[in-house]
Amino acid sequence: MPINYALFSAVTGLGTNADGMSVVANNIANANTRSFKTDRAEFEDMLAVSLNENSQLGRGARLRNITTLYNQGAVTNTGQITDLSVQGDGFFIIKSDTAEVKESNGLFYTRQGSFRFDKDGKLTDPSGARVQGYMPDPDSNNRLSVKMTDLQILSNIIPPRPTNIVNVVTNLDVRDKPPVDTFDLSRPADTSNFASAVTIYDNFGNGRQAVIYYVRQKNEEGENRNLWKWYATVDGGEVRRVGNKDGMEEVTPQRDAKGKLLPTVIKEGSVEFDEDGKPILPFKTKAGIPIQIDIIEKTDAAQVEFTNGARPQLIQFNLGPTIDEDFVIGTQGSTSLAAKSGVAFHSQDGYEAGYLKTIKIDLDGMIRGTYTNGLERRLGAVALAAFQNNHGLQKIGRNNYIATPKAGEARIGLPQTMSRGSIYSASLEESNVDLAQQFVDMILTQRGFQANSKAVTTTDTMLEEIINLKR
Repeated sequence: MPINYALFSAVTGLGTNADGMSVVANNIANANTRSFKTDRAEFEDMLAVSLNENSQLGRGARLRNITTLYNQGAVTNTGQITDLSVQGDGFFIIKSDTAEVKESNGLFYTRQGSFRFDKDGKLTDPSGARVQGYMPDPDSNNRLSVKMTDLQILSNIIPPRPTNIVNVVTNLDVRDKPPVDTFDLSRPADTSNFASAVTIYDNFGNGRQAVIYYVRQKNEEGENRNLWKWYATVDGGEVRRVGNKDGMEEVTPQRDAKGKLLPTVIKEGSVEFDEDGKPILPFKTKAGIPIQIDIIEKTDAAQVEFTNGARPQLIQFNLGPTIDEDFVIGTQGSTSLAAKSGVAFHSQDGYEAGYLKTIKIDLDGMIRGTYTNGLERRLGAVALAAFQNNHGLQKIGRNNYIATPKAGEARIGLPQTMSRGSIYSASLEESNVDLAQQFVDMILTQRGFQANSKAVTTTDTMLEEIINLKR
């Protein structure tokens, strides 16, 4: 067996330990690089030479693989909302039109979530690559689109919306007696039993108070009904025309004896309660047979045109749950019980213009904006990609990866679905490099290199002795 086999084996040992030291040095250099994943050098022996049927002699070692360890790094709070970290499996997806790696098709994967909104409202990384996700679809009631695209805040403003529906749920005290006098707009408080107020908006976003007065009705002789009328009013002088969807009439402002403007009734209706205090509404079947359903009367919408130049608007007053064509009834409804009159719930669907005030990003990747008018809107959702084999990803620098066939197909979707992890806002993932382990690996690598160096010098000495035999 040639003695130079030993020399060749020792030289391969020098090479593998040099490669190992390069990996250790790179890990240490990136100990403070956020989201960096530790590499580990793995070696294998080289083809052995058979001396006889029972003996094989190795020919040294070589680098088999550099494996990236994808275990979770520590998370640091930053206080910056758009700093994102992934807890669990998954990678952010970013897109760049100036990608240097053609195989990526412009898509890269990263755990580095240091993102910011650029001048166009797009969420980007420090290099300008655009974060991918799902945007609301304006044609589907603001639900998320199924198509992945650039995440972008399209507008910082919510335009005003006129009120079209007013919902009020009350209890009207069954013990109340009908007022002595007929309801009088000059004395609404004295000629009604109860009043509630709700703010309604026009298409300019101007809010005005609508006051609803409730008046218990007198029974005819022999009757024992619990019947109420209600009147929805706004301040006098604010209404130009009022009516319904079929047309409107001009409103002449009314004044009292002192010249004070009186409220204007924009809609009125009635409701009757049964002996259990539940509202009843008579219906007739196709055969003409009357039935009763425990629900408040649903009136036609009022059409109102205000004096400030706003467009005419239809306003539907629902004093309780509504009923649809399939007779599906809501769970809440106005009542008339032996308790003080009061409002249990009221809402309306209009609002003034709002400006984006703050954003937040939830664990499920949902980006939500809060506006100055108190509304919250879904602005988009961050997408994550998970792979069957993370070790099939290829590092390309800048904390980015590209997918190779070994990684399998990217499973892209929302965080917290399938095997994808959660997103934590205002935090960044640190490097997962364990410096103590790297120092141990450094010592072992250094000793291995020294030992192989000694094998080279020793083999050289042996060769020199062989040469000296000729003298």
